[in-house]
Amino acid sequence: MAAVPALSAALLPSVANAQTQSGAFSFAACGDSRPMMYLPYKDGRPDLVRLFVEMFGLVMPERVAEEVVKRDVKLMFDPATNELTQVIMPFMSRSEVMTLSVDQGWVTRATVEDVKLLPGVHREIFQLQGGEWVAREIVRHVQGGRAKFVINSGDVVWWGNQGHLIDDSPYWKRVNDTMLKLLPPPDDEMRAAGLDGRWYISVGNHEVWGDPKIEGTLAAVPYLKKFGVTPERLIYTFDFRDVRFIFLWTGKYDYRSPSLWDGDRPKYAEQMVQMQRWLDDAKAKGMKKAFIVFHYPVFGRAGLGPIPEPDNPHKLIAAYAKDMEVVVFNGHVHTTELYDVDGVKYLMLGGGGAEQDPILPGRTSIKVPADYPPDLYWKGKPPQEEYNYVLVDVVPSEKTRFTLSRFRPTSAEPFASEALFT
Repeated sequence: MAAVPALSAALLPSVANAQTQSGAFSFAACGDSRPMMYLPYKDGRPDLVRLFVEMFGLVMPERVAEEVVKRDVKLMFDPATNELTQVIMPFMSRSEVMTLSVDQGWVTRATVEDVKLLPGVHREIFQLQGGEWVAREIVRHVQGGRAKFVINSGDVVWWGNQGHLIDDSPYWKRVNDTMLKLLPPPDDEMRAAGLDGRWYISVGNHEVWGDPKIEGTLAAVPYLKKFGVTPERLIYTFDFRDVRFIFLWTGKYDYRSPSLWDGDRPKYAEQMVQMQRWLDDAKAKGMKKAFIVFHYPVFGRAGLGPIPEPDNPHKLIAAYAKDMEVVVFNGHVHTTELYDVDGVKYLMLGGGGAEQDPILPGRTSIKVPADYPPDLYWKGKPPQEEYNYVLVDVVPSEKTRFTLSRFRPTSAEPFASEALFT
């Protein structure tokens, strides 16, 4: 772990040089930083049926979900303490079985066995410490002045069915304990720019699951209200050092089309009109850089795949690439992919802490057209379990620089940094 700062220093100019140039600044970016479920126990026997029925109910009728849970979900308890230690349950396909290790209510590790394709092989897709490492490193960078603030492309909590607020939601309490309360207050320059916090999120589908009015988000980061964010309007924009940031809303999860942009607060067409207005305004003001953040990916070769046509915004976004540098941050698919298409850089950052299911057979590589843009991160190799974040160095009149720091638990080189788009 100690090697990561040294590697970053070797890849980039000194922090002093990057931050002291007129108008230069840096920020951190990550996505899908949520953990897996928190499974509370009471008197040694947690009432988990309701929680699992609600979870399975996302993809099947409630009556069927209850039958599946009672028949196929197996719970193991420590005979001495009566605490829940392991859960065995169905996963995404009929032949996949997931095993969850549990400690103090939190899922700490998840493995998946495909009893049909790879019987006896348990592939790890989640470690709780992966997201903890990401949060800890990002906090260190902001506290040390390496990054001004943090942007997250969404899915920072599991759901709202176990509480909405920091005081009653184990998930928002974890976000607060590992990130929000550890970030320093904004400095005078940030406040003068209208930034009253250090952490900015594009609302993901998990933020509205069980919390359609995003009470948790607005309570945890109330300064988003200043930008006009309400339960009915989940998009906003701000400027910092002559750079425009735009946050959009792609919608809730629908298993029939899991990457469909069906956001209705406002609807896709209205969001596109608003995005164009914000970009036109930035161009008219002479801004040369724009960062756009939303949850579902524009391009993707794994997992749930990209936003389908006709509601894919690439053509609209690319129309501005001739006038300014445009960068898009996405997530939703739990791996990392990079694309440089028509002058727009796309960073799919699904490695902030969530389970890395695209490493499983059948989700590693989905069917795409022969002329589909290449992924510049894995470069044709199968993805691995990886947790990461990106430091973004913004310097006027220069191309933006991106440095990814990663943690691969099963690798011989678990910690490393890499300059992107070089």
